[in-house]
Formats: sequence, structure tokens, C-alpha cells
Amino acid sequence: MKNTGYLTVSRKGRAFALFLFAALTAGIIAGSVYGASHPHGLTAAVHQFYLPGSCGRSFPAVFGNTLLSSALFLTAAYLAGLFTFGQPVGIALLVYRGFGIGASSAAMYSSDGIGAAAGVTLRLMPFALASAGIAVLAVRELLRVSSGVLCLWVTGELRDEKLIDLKLYTTKFAVLMLLSLIISLANGAVFLACSGIT
Repeated sequence: MKNTGYLTVSRKGRAFALFLFAALTAGIIAGSVYGASHPHGLTAAVHQFYLPGSCGRSFPAVFGNTLLSSALFLTAAYLAGLFTFGQPVGIALLVYRGFGIGASSAAMYSSDGIGAAAGVTLRLMPFALASAGIAVLAVRELLRVSSGVLCLWVTGELRDEKLIDLKLYTTKFAVLMLLSLIISLANGAVFLACSGIT
């Protein structure tokens, strides 16, 4: 019986992860359609600094803009997790993150055709994949804590006190912010390397 229980928990975890990645993928698809239709003039709110060239022309600018984008996302996710109905906000944030990735890559291909492949592969995808992973982890924590807050609000009690552990929740987001800092530094380094090549 214990094995069955563990399998059930494992399956639930996998299903939950698939759901989060499905939300991210939906955003990427929607963003791709939008980016292909509007390859020029994407605003920062749309491309979220995934679009190479939109981040700036120097290491400090690229680093600062990509870190700002990540910091704003993580702040919004953190705050949403503290509210009773933060779950739909979390899913919307994940779709939005995917939208920026899809719109940026599609805009590059629409502008440069197959010639954009190198730029997408070297300059966009590493940052996009890393930050997408951060986004999924952040929203997972958001949903866990927000669900705990909702449960407490509805029933007046918690089955698991760890669901709402503000110190642990804050620590996890601090770690995600640190990882975002490292990713932003790496993105700036990629910019310098690619600038040297071109």
C-alpha cells in the first residue's frame, strides 16, 4: 500500500509539472503567433528583454535589463503567493513569461529568416531556457502557498503547517533571485562573446 501511495504522489507531482510546462508552452505559442505578425516594434512589456538588441548595447545594460525583467517577475510571483486567489495570477504570469520568449524568437525569424537561427540559438535560447526554469519553480511555490492560504481561509485549518511557512517561502524566492542574478551575468557575458564574434 505504501508503494501505491508513493506512486500516486509521484504521479500527481509529474502531472502538476506537466500542467506548469503546458501553461508556459501555451504562452510561447501565443507569443510566436504575435511576434510573427508584429516583428517590429515589440515593446519591453512584450519581449521582456528576451529579444537580443532590446536589452542594450553594453554589458551593464544587458545585465541590468535582464535582471530587472527577472526581478519584476519574481516579485509579482512572490506577492501573488501571499493571497487567497493567487493561483490564477501565477498561471497568467507563467503564460506571460512564455509569451515573451515566443514573441522574441518569432520576431527574429520574421525579420532575418533562417539567418536568425544562430542568434536564437546562441543569444536567446540559453537565457530563455534558464529563466523559464526559474519561472516554473517560482510559480510552483506560488501555487503551493496560495493554495495553503485558500485552504486556511475556507476551512480555518491547515493539514500541513509547512504549506504556509513564510520564512521558507521567502528563502526559496531569495535563492531564485540569486540564480536570476547569475543567469543575468551569464547573459551579459554571452552578449560580449557574440559581439566579439560579430
